[in-house]
Amino acid sequence: MAYFEITGLPLQRGEGEETPSVSLTLEKGRGLSILSTDGRLPQLLIDILKGKTTFSGEIILNDKHIEKLPGSSRNIKVIGDEPGFVPHLTVRENLDLALENQPLTAVEADLVIEKELSQCMLAGLGDVRADSIDAGARTILAIERALLTGCELLLITHLPVPFEKRKEPPTWRPGYLLDTLLDIKTILRRHKATWISTLTDPACVHILSDRVAIYTQNRLLQEGSLRECLTAPASRVVADFLAFPKMNYKKARIERDGPFIILRTGRYGFKVGEYIKRLIAPREGQEVILGVKPEDLFLRPYETGDPTAMNLARVAQIDSIPGALIVKVDADGAEWISLTEPGKLVFTGQLVELRPDPDKIHLFHPLHGASILD
Repeated sequence: MAYFEITGLPLQRGEGEETPSVSLTLEKGRGLSILSTDGRLPQLLIDILKGKTTFSGEIILNDKHIEKLPGSSRNIKVIGDEPGFVPHLTVRENLDLALENQPLTAVEADLVIEKELSQCMLAGLGDVRADSIDAGARTILAIERALLTGCELLLITHLPVPFEKRKEPPTWRPGYLLDTLLDIKTILRRHKATWISTLTDPACVHILSDRVAIYTQNRLLQEGSLRECLTAPASRVVADFLAFPKMNYKKARIERDGPFIILRTGRYGFKVGEYIKRLIAPREGQEVILGVKPEDLFLRPYETGDPTAMNLARVAQIDSIPGALIVKVDADGAEWISLTEPGKLVFTGQLVELRPDPDKIHLFHPLHGASILD
């Protein structure tokens, strides 16, 4: 039996549309991202799980049917709607309060708290009031408190956690986003938590998700492991949700050059691998949208006089993120983005050759955006 399962979830019906239903299953200790272009399904799912709306299907949590229980009796916690901590108490007192209903002695509770404080960004903040710590630490505190209560399912709707209940969530400063997300993932794994995220930021999806389910206009676009959906996105909508940084898109024409199939975009032409060649050879002459993930776009430094160099572009900007460099290059006024190893010698103004991995190119229909490689 799955750790979490929901069946018969009705989607809101649009004009002239049938009302479909959705079944979702999530294994224990895993994270699922529910994404949609209009936000209807994630919000409906959260409302159903919190018991805020009527529901004719089934919700099975830890082999127990909970769909008939009031929301307050379900062992589900939500991160993001409200603070999730007591502002006037210290961090340590907040954690101690979360353990008060657990079958632990005072000594055991102290050991648990000390362990938690030593393994996350709350270290050194045990005696600091919760209303004095920054947004990242508040978020970690709220998650720690939810998990220490023994909740069976964690719903993550907004990050960072607000200081007080409000209609609009606070903004997240990019400077500490990745570090805090990695800390959150470590905590979730350590507690063997099971969680659902409705966050749409690509960094959140990448770090906090094991599986993804992506919907648009009451229709499932793709569901599967994060790796599966990243490797073979079913459409541009899926790619846009998952690509981090965003995928490079360019209008291109499928052309033949002797034994090769070329994707021609302006004066640039990129060869494709044999497998892709077999798929698109019958489409010679057609217009498509070429998609290249930044990590699959390699930059080869140009050496003066090199007769083999093609597809030259100039480095315009270099940004650093943990473990990589984001390199933006200018190709006749069109921007391309490459994700490069931090130790690689690259500098602004450098002339480089664009070399997309010929076996990892994505091609989409120019009108409806569906992949033409399926």
